[in-house]
Amino acid sequence: MASRRTSAASRVLMTGSLLKDAHLLVLIRKLTFFLAVFLVLADTAKAAGPSLLFDPATGDVLSHDRAGEPWYPASITKLMTSYIVFQRLRLGLMHLDQRIPVSTTANAQPASKIGVPVGKTVPVDFALQALLVYSANDIAYVLAEAAGGSLQNFVATMNDAAKRLGMTATHYANPNGLFDARQITTARDTAILAAAILTEFPEYAHYFRQPSVKVGKRKLANRNSLIRSMTEADGMKTGFVCNSGFNLVASATREGRKLVAIVFGARSGKARADLAELLLVDGFARARQGTPTKISQLENRTLGALLPTDMTASVCKKKPVVTLVSPHDPRGWGISLGSYETAQQADTSLRGRLLSPIGLSLSGSGGIMKLPGGGFGVVVWNIDRNRSLSACAEFRSEGVYCNVMMPESFAALAALTPKPEKPRAQGSDTSRIKTKMRVKRK
Repeated sequence: MASRRTSAASRVLMTGSLLKDAHLLVLIRKLTFFLAVFLVLADTAKAAGPSLLFDPATGDVLSHDRAGEPWYPASITKLMTSYIVFQRLRLGLMHLDQRIPVSTTANAQPASKIGVPVGKTVPVDFALQALLVYSANDIAYVLAEAAGGSLQNFVATMNDAAKRLGMTATHYANPNGLFDARQITTARDTAILAAAILTEFPEYAHYFRQPSVKVGKRKLANRNSLIRSMTEADGMKTGFVCNSGFNLVASATREGRKLVAIVFGARSGKARADLAELLLVDGFARARQGTPTKISQLENRTLGALLPTDMTASVCKKKPVVTLVSPHDPRGWGISLGSYETAQQADTSLRGRLLSPIGLSLSGSGGIMKLPGGGFGVVVWNIDRNRSLSACAEFRSEGVYCNVMMPESFAALAALTPKPEKPRAQGSDTSRIKTKMRVKRK
């Protein structure tokens, strides 16, 4: 009897030890997870911009940080480009097997790009793959010109769609997201767009989770690394320019429930993927409770009331914070919006002026130019004569300095300045584009 009691006691002690070991293992796992969270957040917190986690089916917001703060979307813009194309496909105005031409303007877009020669054509289906999998800047223009008839018409359609969807702090200036001070959005508005795509066009969801796009003999991997590192991840779109930092709209599905995380302004592609995964994992672990806030209930900052943070100094340390325009670049008519002692002062002024109602209505290009006599000028060019005159009249009525620049004025400035070396092109989705891809397509 004594031995049996001893054996039973031993089993109790062993069981207790095992339970302690199990609890300890769980504790270690929890500590490891929280340590990983801390390390990721420590890596991203200094540079991270707004974020948002939501359910696209219900519009419920699970968490957000500065969701109404303005940000440069970079290639997240291509979500709206695809949304417009999806609408055209549904209406029968475009077809997946339709071949669309590559224009000189499209071919001239910087990396990342496919590099289809001018005059060649590509199927719409391939174009959507190149746009959403590889984030091809040239193909964004190919689709825009085919869907809109002209680039100007397509951009107007993008802004009309944004207004209809309730994206009250979003404005588009181009279809690919390359930097333009007038190209602006918020995490809230991006969530509205992502939800619209997923709920209105589920038949095209495969483009966002496609692992690669085949170009000739090459397979170009999806730029969204999360679909390779997180089992449940199934989309949607990455974005990068120096001014925006690394952006990501990431979707994932677990047990039939889909969530979407939006991360703006991360310092690297890995940081944006890690932070998005943490948001998604946290969202799936949460129990539904209370009456959640809807995306549409989040407040946006008034468009133009606040300048977006410029991430250039954090993510592109070798690149000047302000890229100067050569006096040899401007063409046509334009306007001058004053001169400043430093390039940074001029850049802040330009970004602010272009986000005003007058600036948002301008076409053309804007930039900072080093003046032959000293100082830095704020200029906008490629505007027609009548719009240059009316824009200056509107700016002056608000007490803003404005002077009309004729083509001869730009030519005179160019004559006083030697031609600089051509700057390296900036990609819209990665800071490490080394080569241009070329593919022959009929």
